[in-house]
Amino acid sequence: MQFRILGHVELLLGDREVALGRAKERSLLGVLMLNHGKVVAVRTVTEALWDDPPDHARKDLHAYVSRLRASLRDAGVSAKIVTQRAGYQFLPEDDDLDYARFKTLFKNGERAREAGRFDDAAAALKEAMNLWRGPVVEDLGTIWMEQKREDIDRYERVAGYQALCAVELERRDYRGVLRILDEAMVDHELDTQYIAQRITALNGLGHYEAFDAYWKQVYDRFARSFGTGPGQDLQDLHQQLLQSRDSPAPADRHRTQAALRALPPAQLPSTVSQFVDRADDVDRLDDLYVRSRVGGPPATLIVALTGPAGVGKTELGLHWAHAVRERFPHGQLHADLGGYGTGPPRDPADVLAEFLDALGVAAAAIPASPSARVRMLRTLLDDHRVLVFLDNARDSSQVVPLLPGSAHSVVVVTSRHRLSDLVTHHGAFRLEVRPFSEAEIARLLGGLLRDTDAEPPDPAAVRALTGGAPQAVRTLAELLPGTGGLPSPAELLLAGELASGTILTSVLWSYHALDAPAARLFRSLALHVSPSLAPEAVFALDGTDEESTRGALTRLGSLYLIDRDDGRYRMDALTREAGERLARAHDSRENRREAEARLLDWYIARVTDAAEVLAPALRRTAELPHAGLPDFEAAEAFLAAEEASLCAAIHRAAGGNLPRAVTLLRLLRPHLAFDSTGCDWREAVETVLLAARDVQDRDAEGQALATLARIHDDPDKIAESLEIANLLFGNTHNSRDRSEVLLLLARHAEEAGERDRAESCLREALDIQHSLNEPAQCAAAHGDLGTHLRRRGKLEEAETHLSQAKTLYAELGDHRRHAAMALELGLLSRRAGRSTEALRQLTEAVELHERYPAGHEETLAALVELSEAACDAEEHGDVLLFARKALGVSRSDHVPVVRALVALVRSLAATGRQVEAWNESRQTIALVADVDDPVRGHVREQLTKLGLWPLSP
Repeated sequence: MQFRILGHVELLLGDREVALGRAKERSLLGVLMLNHGKVVAVRTVTEALWDDPPDHARKDLHAYVSRLRASLRDAGVSAKIVTQRAGYQFLPEDDDLDYARFKTLFKNGERAREAGRFDDAAAALKEAMNLWRGPVVEDLGTIWMEQKREDIDRYERVAGYQALCAVELERRDYRGVLRILDEAMVDHELDTQYIAQRITALNGLGHYEAFDAYWKQVYDRFARSFGTGPGQDLQDLHQQLLQSRDSPAPADRHRTQAALRALPPAQLPSTVSQFVDRADDVDRLDDLYVRSRVGGPPATLIVALTGPAGVGKTELGLHWAHAVRERFPHGQLHADLGGYGTGPPRDPADVLAEFLDALGVAAAAIPASPSARVRMLRTLLDDHRVLVFLDNARDSSQVVPLLPGSAHSVVVVTSRHRLSDLVTHHGAFRLEVRPFSEAEIARLLGGLLRDTDAEPPDPAAVRALTGGAPQAVRTLAELLPGTGGLPSPAELLLAGELASGTILTSVLWSYHALDAPAARLFRSLALHVSPSLAPEAVFALDGTDEESTRGALTRLGSLYLIDRDDGRYRMDALTREAGERLARAHDSRENRREAEARLLDWYIARVTDAAEVLAPALRRTAELPHAGLPDFEAAEAFLAAEEASLCAAIHRAAGGNLPRAVTLLRLLRPHLAFDSTGCDWREAVETVLLAARDVQDRDAEGQALATLARIHDDPDKIAESLEIANLLFGNTHNSRDRSEVLLLLARHAEEAGERDRAESCLREALDIQHSLNEPAQCAAAHGDLGTHLRRRGKLEEAETHLSQAKTLYAELGDHRRHAAMALELGLLSRRAGRSTEALRQLTEAVELHERYPAGHEETLAALVELSEAACDAEEHGDVLLFARKALGVSRSDHVPVVRALVALVRSLAATGRQVEAWNESRQTIALVADVDDPVRGHVREQLTKLGLWPLSP
C-alpha cells in the first residue's frame, strides 16, 4: 500500500488508486501525512483546511476524520489516524509514504556523496527526485498550505535537485546538470547555487559563448532586481572558471576574448594613500546621489568636481567612486581626458571607442562616425547602472559626447575649468573642491611625516605657502626631511620629478589654455595681486577697456588661476610665483613698469580722494566737485580695505617707481595708524628709504623718515627721524612737508614734557604757513598752537589761534576738525569761567559730531565736556540729556564714563531726585573702587559735597 502526497494526494494498492472520499477528506489526510508520526493540533488542521473557518468547523472536522478512518479500514491498510488529546496523529505503520521515502533517499544520497561514492549518490538522489509528481498536497489551496508548500519546495525539493546537480558535476555529467536546471528549477534563476552550477556546467562543456551570454544576463537580472551585481562568491567563482580554462586553441581564442569583453568594466584607478577624508564633500556627493535616485523625473546624475590645479579633485572623486562602486553592477568606466597636460586634449571619439571596447563591442563593430559611437554608447548603457569617471576635462564640449542617456548611470567629471556649459545646459551639479584647512593640512602632514625625523611645520605657514593644495603639501612633505625648514615658493614650485611634472608644470598647463589678453593680465596680476586687488585696481593695471578686462578676469576665474573673495581678487603664493616667472620671461621691463605705474596712479587718485574726505585741503566752492568717496566712513573703509595692498604696492614700487611710492606715503601718512595694523609697514618704508638714498633723492628720503617716525615706538628713534626729515626738507626747500614735520616734532616734544621746544616748533610751522597757500596745513598749525597755549594757560592768544583754525576748517568743510576746534574753544571758555560761551561752543561741537559722525572718542569727549559745562551753568535738563548720551556712546572709556556719571549725579541731586542720584553714585563709586588716581579724587570730592561718598568706618 502506497500513500502519496508529493503531488495530488493518492492511495495506491498495487497499480490501483483507492478512493479516499471527498476533496476536503483527501486534503485532511495530506495535512496529517505531511506531519506523519506527529500530533497535529486541531487548530492547525482547521487553519490548513479553511482560510475562513466556518462556525461548525470542529464538527465538520470530526466528520471528515470518521469518514477517512472508514475509508482506510475498507481499503485494508494498516495506517491509522489516532485521536490524541491535543489533535490527530497519522501513523503509516507498515504502509509506504512517498514523502518519508524522499527524506530517507535524500539522506542516503548525501552520505554517499560525502563518502565520495558519487554513482551511489546519484542513484539515490535520482530516485528521490523521481518521487515528485507536482507540488506537495496539490489538492489543497489554502494560505496555510501555500506557505507550507513554499517552504518544502525551497528547503527540500530544490535542495534535492541542487544536491543531485552537485553530484553530477562531480561525475562531469554537465549536460545532465543543464537538463535538470532547465526542467526542474525554472522559478529559481536568481538562486546563487543554481547560477554557480549552471556556469560551472557551461564552462565544463566548453560552451564559452553561452557562458558569457548567461553571465551577462545574470548581471542584468541582479542589477534590475537588487540594484547591485552578483555576490562576491559568485564573482570569485566566475573569475576562477575563466582563469582555469586551458590555453585556447587558435580557433577558440576569440571565444576567450569575448569572455573577457563580457566582464563588466572595472576601470577605476587606485586612490592615494593618506587620503584626508573630506567629510563634508563626501556627504554632499552621497546626498546628490540619493536625491537623484528618488523624486523628480529620472535623469543622469552629472557631478562636476572643479577647482585649481592640485587641489585634490581626482582624489576626492576616486575616493567616493570606490566607496559606491557596488551600486554600479554593470561596471565603472574611466578615462583621463588629458585636458591639461603635456599633449593635446583627447578626442572624445577616441575615448568613445575605448568605452565601447570595454563594454564588449568587438573592434570591427565599433562605428567610424563619432556621432554613431555616441548613439551606440547610449544604447549599450540604456537602463544600466554604470559609473563613468571623466578625469581632467578640458571644457564642457569635451565631456558632452561621453554622457550616457541612462538615468541609472552617474557621471563624475573633474576639471580645473568651471564647466559652466555642463552646469547650465546639461544639469550638472558643480562641487568646487576647496583647499585644505589648517587642521586638514596638519592631519595630512602628520601621516606623511610619520616615519621620518622631520617635525611637522606650522600648518598656518604651510597654508600660506601652498595655498592649501594637497599636491603642494605632499611635495612639501617630500622636501622637509632634507631641508629642515620650509622652502621658498620658488623651490617648492620646481620640486618633483620632471617626468610626472612639477607644480610649475601643472600651473603652466592651465596658463597655456588662456588666450593672449587673459595670459597678459595673469602675468600682470601675479606681480601685483599680493595680497589682493579690488576690481577697479585690476582695470587700472590692465590698461584696456573695462569690458575686455572683465572678460579676461572671467577666463582666469574659470580656470581657477585667480580667486574672487569678498569682492577682491587673490592668488595663492605658488600660482603667483609661477606668474612672476612668466612675467619676467615674456614682458619687458618697460611694459612691467608701465603696468605698475597705471596701478600706482589709480591708487594715488583714490587715496587723494579719501584724504580730501578725511581732511579736506581745498575750500569748497560750487565749481569744485566732491571727492569720489561719499563720506568719512566710506573713506575710512576704503583705506582699511586697501591698506595691505597699498603697503605691498609701495614696497614693490620702491625699486622702479620711487616717485609714486613716495607720493603715496605722503598722502597716507596723516591718515593711517601705521603701528596698529598687521601690515609690515616698517619693511616697506625702510625699502623706500634705502631706494631714496641709493639715488640720493633727499626729498624722498625725508618723506620716508617722516613716515618712519609714525611707525617707530622708540622715542629716540622718533625724534631722530623727525629731526633728519626736518633738515632734509629744509635743504630741499619743501616748506609744506617741513611744516608737517614741525607739527609732529611739537607733539613729540610735548609728550616728552619739553613745552618750550614744542611751542617753538609750532610757531615756526605757523610762520612757514603764512608764506604758503595751504589752508588745511595753516589750520592745523593754528589749531595745534592754540591747543598748546590753552594747556599752558595762555588763554587769550590760544583763543585767537583756535578761532582762526575753526574758521579755516569750516571754510574747508572739514567738519571733524571744525568740531575739534569748537571743543577746544569750549574747554578754553570753561577755564576762563565763561559758561555761556562754553555751552555754545560745546553744543556746536556735539551737533557737528551728530550731523557728521566720524569717531566715537571725539563725540564722547564733546558730550562729557558739554554735560559738565551744563552742570556748572545749572542747566540740569541739558545735563541729564547729554550725560545719558555720553553713556550711550561710551565703550570701554573709563575716565569719560566716570565724568559723565558724576555730572549726572550732580544734576539729579540738584533737581531733588535723591533716589536716582544715590543709585547712580553707587555705580560711579564701584567704577573707581580700585583706582588711585586723580579720577578717584575728583569723584570723591564731588560726591562728598553731595553727601553721597561713603563715610570711612
